[in-house]
Amino acid sequence: MKKKILSTLLISSLMLSATALPLVASADSVDQKIASQDKKISDLQNKEASASTQLASIQSSISSIKEEATALQSKQGELNEEIGTLNNEVKDLEKRIEKRDASIKEQARSVQVDSSSSNVVDLVLNADSVSDAVTKVVAATKLVGANSDMMQQQKDDKDAVENKKVKTEEKVSELQETAVVLEQKKGELVDQELAQQATVSGISAEKETEQGKKDEFLKEQAEAEAQRAAQQKAVEAAEKQAQEQAAAAQKEAEKVQEVAKETTPAPVTDNKETETAPTTDSTTPSTPEQVTPTPAPEETVKPTTPAPKPAEPTPAPTPAPSSGGVVAEAYKHIGKPYVWGAKGPDSFDCSGFTSYVYRVAAGREIGGWTVPQESAGARISLSELQPGDLVFWGAAGSTHHVGIYVGGGQYIHAPQPGESVTVQSISAWSPDFGVRM
Repeated sequence: MKKKILSTLLISSLMLSATALPLVASADSVDQKIASQDKKISDLQNKEASASTQLASIQSSISSIKEEATALQSKQGELNEEIGTLNNEVKDLEKRIEKRDASIKEQARSVQVDSSSSNVVDLVLNADSVSDAVTKVVAATKLVGANSDMMQQQKDDKDAVENKKVKTEEKVSELQETAVVLEQKKGELVDQELAQQATVSGISAEKETEQGKKDEFLKEQAEAEAQRAAQQKAVEAAEKQAQEQAAAAQKEAEKVQEVAKETTPAPVTDNKETETAPTTDSTTPSTPEQVTPTPAPEETVKPTTPAPKPAEPTPAPTPAPSSGGVVAEAYKHIGKPYVWGAKGPDSFDCSGFTSYVYRVAAGREIGGWTVPQESAGARISLSELQPGDLVFWGAAGSTHHVGIYVGGGQYIHAPQPGESVTVQSISAWSPDFGVRM
């Protein structure tokens, strides 16, 4: 009996041991899976926290760029007001000078007709009495004094016109420099926005568990990074081309100087005194040049010194087949407001407008601001322009405005704050060069 009981207990014990071993193994496996999942979650949270920190830094940079851009636009407005005031003052002075010139000429004719009026001795001799002589002499003296004052005023006003012209040109130059810096800020903004897009897409890809959507996010991230790299490459190419052109121009200038030195005849010395050539009378006052109203930024601002024209390519590039579609798309947005940094479709700035039109009409990414857009095609002169070509203002590598040529000496562009997308004539504000797309 005891043996039977012991046998039964032994069998039961073996059965319990056999059942417990799988349960223990299963529990260990679940714990490992939980630990592994916890580690994945922790890693993902760390990555998300790091990406969020990076994103916050990018957003802070974007806000800073926008603040600087706002300050620059405010400065542009002030400069435009100052330029407008100076131009009005110049116009008023020139009107006064013109009227005074007419008065001076009339008095000169009067003196020629009645020469006795300028002869004090004749006035005294022809006087009826001493008092009459005194009266005539006083009157003549006053007339001479008035003429002298008028001439002095004329001189002062002409000097004022020249001074205001110089000051106006200085303000125009400062305005253009501000426009260049503002467009560079646009480039920084585009770069940071692409970095932000790549970061957000990366976070979304890490958080997305469905593989198909994760692949889409990864694709968006790769595209944003590729666009950013392409823009940087285009900027570097434009800067390199500008440097090469400057070096070529310097080399050409040095060559001209060397040729001039070689062809200059040696001085001939002799014992005779050199006769002095008669000088030309330069006392005749020159007529002041008419100052045209100074153009506004991105629409009518002209550089004080024209930018050097880039070398024309040989042979000239052929027109892009999509030019008709580009022009048609550009016309669709006539009247939409200018907003700095806007990329459409409801509002634009200059480079945002050209970028949007080419993306929609031709399926091309040409860059988000003017400098990379310079490298989107072949550079051409203004005489070669055809519909669909881009037109740029400013020196290569530091352009500050862009539009789309539509033919007939006209282009479409987004001008400046307070204005809207419009068609303008090259004769009103001429670009510096074109790019065949």
